[in-house]
Amino acid sequence: MKKSILFLVMIFLLTACSISETAESSMPPETIPSTMATEVSTLPTVQEPTTLPQPVVELTEEEKNMLLKLGMAERGSTECTECIALVMRTVLNRVEAGRFGKSIRSVILAQDQFTPVSDGSYDKADPNERCYEALDMILYGWDESQGALYYDWCTGESWHSKNLNLLFQHCDVRFYN
Repeated sequence: MKKSILFLVMIFLLTACSISETAESSMPPETIPSTMATEVSTLPTVQEPTTLPQPVVELTEEEKNMLLKLGMAERGSTECTECIALVMRTVLNRVEAGRFGKSIRSVILAQDQFTPVSDGSYDKADPNERCYEALDMILYGWDESQGALYYDWCTGESWHSKNLNLLFQHCDVRFYN
């Protein structure tokens, strides 16, 4: 007998819940009880996982630091982040060309190739924010260098302007191959 009564109570409760859910779901939005609306609005939203872009150029921390220091020593005083990136990209172009050294280290430290290395300003360089932005541009695939292997400042004629093929000028820097 107790089991029968318990069974009937359970059926009654299930039926009542089912009728209540059906009635509430068929109500127009403005008649849904405010407690139910609050519960729905406070449910957490599911967000799609975001994938961060991956660097295109893989460099060691030492290589990054060397490019940052050269960028600062050569063009850090400029307001143009792209100009700093072009200097860094020229180093990578030299590594890729294989005629100047097989690593960023060997290209940057090669004798008489970069004035800041020769005059000691490379060693003292403390990269600023624009240098880090320029490095990020390079790491994520930016390359407007047209394969430049050399550059100089636009101050009249130079060995570069007399002996190399001018590719383009950016700010006050000429780029050659």
